[in-house]
Amino acid sequence: MTHDARKVETPTLRGLIHDCGGPTAVARELGCSPQWVHSMIQRGHLPYSELKEKKRAEVLAGMQKTGNLTANQIRRIGFGI
Repeated sequence: MTHDARKVETPTLRGLIHDCGGPTAVARELGCSPQWVHSMIQRGHLPYSELKEKKRAEVLAGMQKTGNLTANQIRRIGFGI
């Protein structure tokens, strides 16, 4: 008897950005540099200004190709809450 247990992966900011077309596509949509997006990935969280402005998560939610995360879910991933 074989058991096919598939591991359910928790969404990450890196995976989300990859699903949105990568750092270059995200940078183009957000109006910033790809280096800034890479630093956001390395830090592992969205900029803290997102808590107040709430714009970046909306853009990322609209850019997803395969994901169906809402902007609020993206904020939770982006801040680890």
